[in-house]
This record gives sequence, structure tokens and C-alpha cells, in this order.
Amino acid sequence: MTSGPSTGEAVLAPSTLPGREYVSASVLARDLRTGERLLAVDPDVPLLPASNAKLVTAARAFCELGPEYRFETPVYADGPVRKGVLLGDLVVSGRGAPDLSQADLMALADEVAGAGIETVAGELIVDASAFDDQFLGPGWTWDDGQFEYGAKSTPLAVERNTVDITVAHRNGSVSVDASPSSDIVRFDVDVEPGQTTSLEVYKKRASEVIRVEGEIPPGETQTAASPVDDPMMHAASLFRDALEAKGIAVDGWTRIEHEPITPEGDPCAAVTSAPLVEIVQEMLVHSDNFAAEQLARTIARELDGVGSWELWEEHVSAFLTDRGAEAVRLRDGSGLSRYNLLSASSIVAVLEWCLDRPWSERYWQSLPLTGVEGTVANRLADLPIPVRAKTGTLTGARTLSGYVCEPSGEPAAVFSCLLSNLTGEYEATATDRIDDVVRTIVEATDLS
Repeated sequence: MTSGPSTGEAVLAPSTLPGREYVSASVLARDLRTGERLLAVDPDVPLLPASNAKLVTAARAFCELGPEYRFETPVYADGPVRKGVLLGDLVVSGRGAPDLSQADLMALADEVAGAGIETVAGELIVDASAFDDQFLGPGWTWDDGQFEYGAKSTPLAVERNTVDITVAHRNGSVSVDASPSSDIVRFDVDVEPGQTTSLEVYKKRASEVIRVEGEIPPGETQTAASPVDDPMMHAASLFRDALEAKGIAVDGWTRIEHEPITPEGDPCAAVTSAPLVEIVQEMLVHSDNFAAEQLARTIARELDGVGSWELWEEHVSAFLTDRGAEAVRLRDGSGLSRYNLLSASSIVAVLEWCLDRPWSERYWQSLPLTGVEGTVANRLADLPIPVRAKTGTLTGARTLSGYVCEPSGEPAAVFSCLLSNLTGEYEATATDRIDDVVRTIVEATDLS
């Protein structure tokens, strides 16, 4: 059922959301200047938010961690150093950094060498106690983990727990390379020379093997990312290679430890992430699932000591309840979970709440600008005023939520549009229909 319009409230033309008997919709727009509703269609009905869940994750991250928060990845020498020999283990403490890179590992190795360590007599250990041992989010489908967007969430993660697979057709032969490569990365390649580019790159289910298949024409080079099956061992292997490149030998094995390790003294090396505000902006502009899950689990760790999705759900549920949301559920940070349910009114409440925070400008400026950048670069470019909005896409669901702004850029209205239970032509045209809804909202603001 469609909510009846209040006085002055815009009314959707039937052509804007065709087939309403077959499509579930939850829509709400509010004028921030007057507090009046501009548009409402079943605003309290909870539906799949898809990546609009990231708007809530970003709000919780700014609130609990702060815009300047930085993840630290320290390395400890767990034992004395005698004549260049560490008489103990070298411990890397993973703390959830979503932007840890191969270059960061080289920087860590350089600092370890600078601490006078030439040989590690013990083991290379990854302290993985910051997060629990669940690496795929609750409610993810069985095949999500095969593709880049479903990379595992781990306390130690390098290059977003993915590798770039480059396929090239040169001089009559096809080559396949991975970066960053380690002993963990293995391939199953079935790529042939052809006249068109038709490549699929994915991790085989319940396997360490990355499958690369299809065809590629002469002279072409294509790069695609794939998740790694055992990302912490992959990261440890890369760090071990970095240590060796700095002339540091590790005599013992590599081990992942899920119980906390508490070496004495300060770290012998450490790197820090970009500030949270930059991570959030990248997450929202490019809809980065991996960063969202690292943030959700880090919030749980900061509040309760362990980064688990279960604790995240407890805290985010309380947060949504405080915003007046009812009958909603958020099980992960990215929106990939099929268990998630948010309403347009709950998302609008979060977006409005953020505008009253000290970091409000940093928050709304993190949303991509339609017609300009990220996942909305090719949408709503015809609008006469700025709109900053976050997309959401799952099979059977399309969403868009954000701010309609003054010509100066300041938010003037807030909106959320969720469409679910989409099939056939209704799914194919859902994005266009949502854009039509936004145009109706923009007209109702009288800003154009």
C-alpha cells in the first residue's frame, strides 16, 4: 500500500514506479529546511538495503572511532636480540586495517632490519585475535566468496585480501600473472587465443585455486581481481618475502594464532593506515564491501574487545533503535547479507542524525556526487543541483539514499529509495525508476 500524501507532499506519477503490485518499495524524502515530507511510499516497510547499509556503517565508524582514527599494524620482537639474532618469535599483530599494502609490508621489514634483527630464531606469528574466526559475513550467499566483492574479512589483510590477475596475449601465447603473488596463490588456467575478450576470474568454491577461463584476442591485456582463500597465510608469506628481501632470515615456521599474544615492550616496527575519513570516502564512492566489513568488526572490537559480526549487530541494532527505527535488522557492514532489512525511514533518520554531529560535513561529503564519481558517475548528470547518494545493488534489489543539496553544496533534503522483490523487466529498469523518483524529489525542493 502507498502512504497517502500529506499537505504539500509530492505525488509520484504511476509511470515512475510501474508494476507496484509486483514490486516492494519503501521511499521517504524530507526537506531539511522545513522538516516537511516531500515524498513517502511505505517509508516504514523494511526491505533489503543492499549497499545502503554502508551509510549506517560509516555513521557508526565516525561516531565510535572518529574521522582521524588510524589502524595500526605493529610487529613485535618476542624475545631478546643478541648479535643480530632474535631469540624468540617475530609477531605481526593484525588489527583490521582495510588498506594495508604490499608496500606497507616492505616498510615493516625495513624497520625490523633497522631494529638490528638479521635472523629470527623462532617463528613468524600472526596474532589474529582482534577478530573472531568467522571470515565470511552472516547471510552471504554460497558463491559470494568466489569473487572480489566477497573477499574474506580478516584482522591481517594485504591488498584487501585479493590478488590482481593479469592475462595477456602476446606473440601468439597467453600468459597469466598474479600480483601480489605468494606460495598460497595457485591457478587453474584455461584461456585460449580468440577474437573477442571473454574472461572469467574467480576462486573455486572451498578451494585455494583461482580459476581463469575464457579467451583473449592478440595484443590484449586484461586485469581482474580475485579473493584469496587463506588471506592471513598469504599476508604472512608476503611479509616473509619482504623480510628476506631485507636480508632477514626466519628459521621457524609461519603460524596463525587466534589467542592474544602479549610480547613485552614496544613494537620494533609499525605502520598506520590512512585516516578513517579517507577510508570511508573510498568505501562509499566505490562501494567497497571489504572496507565496510573491516570497519564493522573493528567497531565491535573497540567496544567489546572482539571484532565479531554478532557484536556488531548488537551495537548497530541499539543505534538504530535510538534513531527511532523499528522492525529493522543489520547483520553485516557492507549490505551483502541477505538477512539485512532497513526501511527508508530508518536510513533517513541516520542521514539526518549525522548532520547534527561535529563531523557532519566530512560525512556527507564522503558520499559520491551523482554524474561525477564512483557508482553514480553515470547517473542523474542532468540535475541542476548537486545530489550526493549511495547506491545499492543485489539480485532482486536496487537502492539509492542520500542528500539533495543547495547549489552551494549544503544538504537541503534527505531521501531514501529502496526497491525489492524485483524480477524481469522490473529489475532491468529499477535504476531508471529510482532516478525518476529522485528527479521528483528535486522538483519538490524548489531548488532547481
